[in-house]
Amino acid sequence: MTTIKIADLPVATSVADIAVLPVVQGDITQQATKTTFLTGVTLTNPNIGTPSAGTLTNCTGLPIDGGTFGTLPANRGGTGITSLGTNVPVFLQTPSSANLAAALTDETGSGSAVFATSPTLVTPVLGVATATTINKVTITAPATSATLTIANAKTLTVNNSLTLAGTDAKTLTVSNSLTLAGTDATVMTFPSTNATIARTDAAQTFTGDQTYSGSQIVAGLRATSAAAPTIASATTIAPTTQIVFISGTAAIDTITPPSPISLGGGQITLIPTGIFTTTTAGNIALASTAVVSKALIMTYDVTTTKWYPSY
Repeated sequence: MTTIKIADLPVATSVADIAVLPVVQGDITQQATKTTFLTGVTLTNPNIGTPSAGTLTNCTGLPIDGGTFGTLPANRGGTGITSLGTNVPVFLQTPSSANLAAALTDETGSGSAVFATSPTLVTPVLGVATATTINKVTITAPATSATLTIANAKTLTVNNSLTLAGTDAKTLTVSNSLTLAGTDATVMTFPSTNATIARTDAAQTFTGDQTYSGSQIVAGLRATSAAAPTIASATTIAPTTQIVFISGTAAIDTITPPSPISLGGGQITLIPTGIFTTTTAGNIALASTAVVSKALIMTYDVTTTKWYPSY
């Protein structure tokens, strides 16, 4: 067989399956076909240049580190992302709360990431929030809005169920320890002007006019001073104590009723030290003559506005 150079072989655009290439190895001549060269062939460390076409379906060990360019689209298993944000690769490699915060650009606060169920927040500033229970205390939301204000360094302690009701813009000021006790349905109404609620463990002094409605039961009523005062008899007298001594002999026409007798009726005791008389010219219902040292009890009725003497 004539030996020719490869360079002298004719140039063909493709290799037919029937084309053969003689290969001489020793004294044996073999025929190499297209299948022999292109099917099931393992190439070791070849430099294939830039192929015009090809299919890499069964390729393994494909390097995507070096030489990779462009964006792998989502429909090919990629993300479509051209680059990762600052510190995002660090978070993906070590997904800690600190690395997540470093990768974010609009975070607030610091510390560990928080999820919805049973988180522990340290000194949070909630701003406008909605809550139904805090520390086992049930909070009922108002229809629109409400304000709870506790002064700095102050403590509010509630030991029992309590309902506070009143009129807007009113103030309850307690300067000392205060205990309010009572039974259900007990109502305490405070006056519209200044008033003093007296204690029950010491003698009380009430100033100003006092008005009582309904029957009053008073135990141990006595004069306001140790000794009953003495006033002189005259046309009009105005005793201010429950017991009063009356001196002189002038006739008495009118006795000015003191409060609260003037509002609801009552009695005063006149002790004569002189022989005076009472007439009906004023507000005394019966004329009488006093007897020295014999108590003259005068009973006042607010309906008739008259005093009725005991003798």
